[in-house]
Amino acid sequence: MAAAGFCVLVGIAIGSLWVLKSGHIADTLPVLFRMQFNTAVSFVLTGLAVAALLKGAGRIAAGLSIAVMLIGLAFLLEPFIDAGHPLDTLLVDPFRQTAPYPGHLASGTALSFVLIGVCILVSAVTGRPTLLRIVLAATVFMAAAATLIGYGLQLVTESDWPRYGHMSPHTALCFAALALPLIFLRADELDYDASTIAAMLGAASYLLLLALTLLDLQDAFEGSGPTIILDPDGKPVSQAILAGLLIVSGIVYAGLIVYAFRNAQRYRAIALQLRESQERMSAIIDTAADGIVTIDARGIILSANRAMETIFGYRSDDMLGRDIRTLVPDLLPAADNDDHPVNIACTGREIVGTRRGGMRFPVDLSVARIELDHTVLHSGIIRDISQRKQHEQDILEINAELEEFAWRTSHDLRAPIASSIGLTAIMRDMIGLKAPATQLAPVIGRLERGLQKLDGLIENIIQLKRSRLLDEPASCMPLAATVEETIEQLRFIDPGRQVSFTVDISETLVVRTKPARLRMILDNLVSNAIKYADPDAETRRVTVDAAIGGDGWLELRVSDNGLGLARGDESGLFQMFKRFHPSRSDGSGLGLYIVKKSVEHLGGTVAYIRLDKGSRFVIRLPQRNDA
Repeated sequence: MAAAGFCVLVGIAIGSLWVLKSGHIADTLPVLFRMQFNTAVSFVLTGLAVAALLKGAGRIAAGLSIAVMLIGLAFLLEPFIDAGHPLDTLLVDPFRQTAPYPGHLASGTALSFVLIGVCILVSAVTGRPTLLRIVLAATVFMAAAATLIGYGLQLVTESDWPRYGHMSPHTALCFAALALPLIFLRADELDYDASTIAAMLGAASYLLLLALTLLDLQDAFEGSGPTIILDPDGKPVSQAILAGLLIVSGIVYAGLIVYAFRNAQRYRAIALQLRESQERMSAIIDTAADGIVTIDARGIILSANRAMETIFGYRSDDMLGRDIRTLVPDLLPAADNDDHPVNIACTGREIVGTRRGGMRFPVDLSVARIELDHTVLHSGIIRDISQRKQHEQDILEINAELEEFAWRTSHDLRAPIASSIGLTAIMRDMIGLKAPATQLAPVIGRLERGLQKLDGLIENIIQLKRSRLLDEPASCMPLAATVEETIEQLRFIDPGRQVSFTVDISETLVVRTKPARLRMILDNLVSNAIKYADPDAETRRVTVDAAIGGDGWLELRVSDNGLGLARGDESGLFQMFKRFHPSRSDGSGLGLYIVKKSVEHLGGTVAYIRLDKGSRFVIRLPQRNDA
C-alpha cells in the first residue's frame, strides 16, 4: 500500500508541474521533468489499481489495470501508426524539450506499464498468486533496478541508451516500488522462498545492466557511442579493462543465479514433502476416533482434531485459544496457579468432561509431556466413555436382577412343589384308608390349583425369557383388530369376574412394530386389568384407546376401574416379582416387568397414571420402529 501511495503522489506531483508550466522549477530542477506528463498520469492510475487490489476491490483494480495497459499499448504502437506522435500532446502541451519527443512514453516505460497492468489484471481475476504475475513483475523490476544501478554507478547519463528505452530515475524508482509487492505478495503460497527470489532479482538486474553496458561498450569500440568516464578527474578508463571486469562479474553473478535457482528448486521440493507430510499427519489425526488436543504449559488449547468437535460440541476454531479447564475442569489446578506449571502426564485416567451447554460426562484421558527447546507442551488423547459407563451400569443392574430372579424363582417354584408332594402323600393315605370320593375331591382341587400356579409361574418365566431373546422384523399390523383378538383370548381367564371392554381405536389405524412384542404387552396389560378388577364394583370396565400424536408416536392407553395401587407403591410397580394384591389373584409379579422391557426394546416408554378409581397405563411407541 505504501508503494501504491508513493506512485500516486509522485504521479500527481510531476503531473502538476507539467500543468503549471513553471519555468523556474524547470530551470532549477530539470531532472524532475524527465518524467513525462503521460507517464505521471499512468503512475496515478497504476497506484490506484494496486491499492484497489490490496483492498479487495477486484473489479476496480481490473478496470484501472486495463486502462494502464491500453495507454502503454497505444504508445508502443503509435510510432508504427502515426510518426507525428499525436498522443504526446493529447492532454498537455509540453513546454520543455526533455526528450527527443516531449510528452512521449519511451518504449521501455510503455512496455513496463503493459506488464504491470497484466500483473494487476491477473491477480484481480484469479484472486491468488500466480507464477505469471511474479515473472512479469520481476521483469519490470529488473529493468528499473538496472536503470537505477546504472545511474548510481554513473554508467547512465541523460543521453545514454535512447534506443533501448530511455527511463528517468524517478520513473525507474516508481516501477521498482510497484513491482516489489506484486512479486512478493503471497508468494509463499507457491512454495517460493522470498530470500531466494530477492537474490535472483538482484543477480538478474545486474546481468541486465551488464548486457546494456556491453552494448554501449561495443558502440564505443566502434566509435559510435560515448566514452564511459569513471574517474573523478575526468580521465577515461580503459574500456578493455572495464569490459573484462564486467564480464568477470557477470560470470560470478551467473553462478549466483544458477545456485539460487537450484536452491529454490531444492527448497520447493522440501516444502512439497513437508506439506505432504503435514497433510498425511493432519488426515490421520482428524480421522482418529478419539479426541486429540494439544495445550501449552498454561492450559491454552493449541490444536484440536475433529473428534474433539463430536465429543465436546465445539468447533475446532472455537476451541483454539480456550482454556482446557472449559472442557476438562479438573485436569489442571486453579487458574491462580498458572505461574507454577505442573506435570499432568498420565497413561490413563477417568475424569469428568463438560460439553457445550454445561452437560458433564465421563471421559478417559491420557496425557503425554512434550519438552521443546524453549517451552513445554502437553498432548492429550480423550475418549468419551459415556456409553461404556452406561453399559457397566446396565450389567450391574442385570446381575442384580438375575440374583433376585434366581432367589425368587427357586422360592416360588419350591413352594407349590412342596405343597403338591404333601397333598400327594395325603391322597395316598386316604386311598389306603379307602376314603370316599367326597373326601378326596377337595384335596385333588388343592393339588390342581397348586399345579396351575406352578404352571403359570413357569409360563411367566418362559415369557420373560422370550422378551429378552425374541428378535423379529418389524411389520405393519392393524391395531384395533389386534386388541380385539387379545381381549377375546383373555376375556374368560377368570370366569368369576366378568369385565366390560371398550375399544376406542380407529379401524384404519395401522402401526409398524414387532407384532409378537406388541401382543406380549397387550396380553399382560389386559390380563392384569381382568385379574385385579374390583369384585365389589357394580360394573367392571376396561377401556383401550390409541391414536397417533403430532410427533409421530403411537399412544396406547389401557384404563380400568379396578383395585389400583396404594399411594407410595408406584416406585416398585415395574420391578420383578412385585405383587400388590396377592389375596385377590395368584401371579408371579413378572407381568409389568415384561411389559416395561418389551416397550423399551421397541424404543418406547410406559407410564402409570393413578385414577380416582382404578389405573391407567400409557404406552408410547414410535409409529415406525425398525429396532
